[in-house]
Amino acid sequence: MSKQVVRVHFIDKSCKAFSVDQNTTAAALRDLVVDRIGLKEDACFALFEKKDDWERCLEPEEKPVDLQLQWEKEKAERKKSDTEPMFLFKKKIFLKDDDREMEDTIAKDLIYKQALHSVISSEYPVTIPDAIKLASLQCQVVCGDHNNSVHNTAFLVPNITDFVPKNLFGHKKPQDWAQTILEGHESLIGKSQEDAKKDYLNTVKSWGYYGSTFYPPCKSIGRNLHSKVVIGVNYEGIRLLKPKTKQVISEHFFTEILSWASSSGTFAFEVGTQSSSEKFTFETKQGSIIASTIQTYIDILVQMLRNGDDDDDDDDTSETVTTISDM
Repeated sequence: MSKQVVRVHFIDKSCKAFSVDQNTTAAALRDLVVDRIGLKEDACFALFEKKDDWERCLEPEEKPVDLQLQWEKEKAERKKSDTEPMFLFKKKIFLKDDDREMEDTIAKDLIYKQALHSVISSEYPVTIPDAIKLASLQCQVVCGDHNNSVHNTAFLVPNITDFVPKNLFGHKKPQDWAQTILEGHESLIGKSQEDAKKDYLNTVKSWGYYGSTFYPPCKSIGRNLHSKVVIGVNYEGIRLLKPKTKQVISEHFFTEILSWASSSGTFAFEVGTQSSSEKFTFETKQGSIIASTIQTYIDILVQMLRNGDDDDDDDDTSETVTTISDM
């Protein structure tokens, strides 16, 4: 059987090519990626199909070669401004306990780069003080110890958009951003690049929305919410945010979510108790993807409870999560 080249992209815009046949599954290609990059703690990483701002996790039995053929058929329908579809390898599931991943140098680097991307792209809302702190740590990771003869504003200003979240960039002049970041960088002399990555991640992990998968803005149906909202899902539950500022509108933890459902054009979930509940419904083409992400987290939480790994949860939490997963 003839081989074809399939390219897998990473968050840092690097790419690796793999020679596969038509019967190679997404699961098999994912394993090839894991082996190629030397990733040991790979359980929470997955392959995604990415089309502009739309992406989905591939099902294990899907055939990447068939998907590439489909992309070719759709090529004439795409706008010139649209980016080419691609396969993307990244972390899919984020849990509180990731100590084993942090001990795996490759996993830690991938997670750091994904967090960095979420900060710089303003996927995560960041305050100016945090932005400066994180950019200084990023300088330490990229450049090592500060050297006045090299690390000056002339060095940093041309690349400043790689260090400052895009929604905050206009709050200061590039020269001012660079000067403030370099002062922070100088204060980190002696810190190893690995420790700088760890500090960067510890800062980002302290945010409640860390690890969230955010979906494109969608319209709420029948509720007095913001005209459009962003739905974010992580290991804690569902957050509804304002699209531009990412200000949290409401938070709904898995302990209070009774059910969820999706169709080709909607996503809905219900919160509360069996005797008193309220329902949220949204117009979105990503309903099935959102539902799948929620189910993945629920399955993991239920398994953790069954294994006795989650000692902090009380009996009510265990009962609620199990009830959800059985619906």
